[in-house]
Amino acid sequence: AHIAAYREGAPWLDELRDYLFANLDYIKQRLDAEFPQLNWQVPESTYLAWIDLNPLNIDDKALQHALITQEKVAIMPGYTYGEEGRGFLRLNAGCPRDKLAAGMDKLIHALKSR
Repeated sequence: AHIAAYREGAPWLDELRDYLFANLDYIKQRLDAEFPQLNWQVPESTYLAWIDLNPLNIDDKALQHALITQEKVAIMPGYTYGEEGRGFLRLNAGCPRDKLAAGMDKLIHALKSR
């Protein structure tokens, strides 16, 4: 399987890259539409969307509480990764689009209710 992946896996890998980029672009479109002040940019080399929420002046802990208890979605808070992560969320875009869309709906709802 390992040898086959190296020899014949390029088309699959190209499709995966396209899918992940489309998911990241979807995140950008949703964030730009709802919160243009975030000016979020698609990352160049990861499927993890690090979203800087500092321009919204949101309380990290309150947002995390709302995401988990009210929205029933787990999006990693940046402070998990150290002090420099405060005000950020780490959203995994490496998933099916419908799951990403549902997560974005819940994130947007939680942000607007703060």
